[in-house]
Amino acid sequence: MISKLIPLSILLLIASCASTVVTDSEPELVDVRQGEQVKQICFASSINGWREVEGQRHSVILTKGVRDEYKLDLSGVCDVSNAMMNIATRTRGSSCLTRGDEIIVTDGFSGVDRCFIKRIYQWDSSLLEESEESADSLEPEESK
Repeated sequence: MISKLIPLSILLLIASCASTVVTDSEPELVDVRQGEQVKQICFASSINGWREVEGQRHSVILTKGVRDEYKLDLSGVCDVSNAMMNIATRTRGSSCLTRGDEIIVTDGFSGVDRCFIKRIYQWDSSLLEESEESADSLEPEESK
């Protein structure tokens, strides 16, 4: 009886040591407009606009000055798509937005929601237009 249990025990030991690697079948696609991650946006009151990122409820694009744009990934319960006319930023004592600072969203009805900044990326809106133009030029012309 014991002689039958030893091979079975060894087999179970070997099977328990084997592990399976779980891989993500759908890798996360990064938007072509998203640039490198930055640590902060120093603005000294020069943020003059914002807009939501289509399809990303927990991200917002801030415009600094005339051309500089930054994508902020947010955590928390706020939904930027519900913001009425404006959003606010709240820093922890400096004139720069960094990870952990807040974006405050008011929807005009139910009050104020606060999100924390998880990551900040450079953003270039013109890259989408360029990639669409190059994709159009690669498409074969239809024959008539």
